[in-house]
Amino acid sequence: MRNHTRARQALTIISTLTALASATYIATGVGFMWAPWAYSAAWLLLISSLAYVIPQIDTLLALATTVARHTIHAARHAHDWLAALAGRRHTPISARVVRSTTRMGAGR
Repeated sequence: MRNHTRARQALTIISTLTALASATYIATGVGFMWAPWAYSAAWLLLISSLAYVIPQIDTLLALATTVARHTIHAARHAHDWLAALAGRRHTPISARVVRSTTRMGAGR
């Protein structure tokens, strides 16, 4: 996302969400009976937002990749933190073999 400005990213996100919302409204099918003007507006929003999003698909894919990487990193960090909190993490000190100095343990 080096070549993508924050403004372009923001417009891409807004257009993608607008396209999804208007497509969902259109897909439900009951909007035309209740408010024909809203149904027509949803079609216009869908067409205009797709007209912006489709050429910006590289920005959308780069943004989705970055979000996925950050989510995976946060999940790994949370897993490590919870494992340390639960005391299940193996540290080098606890992984050492302790040799017995008693007479019974010396023969093993």
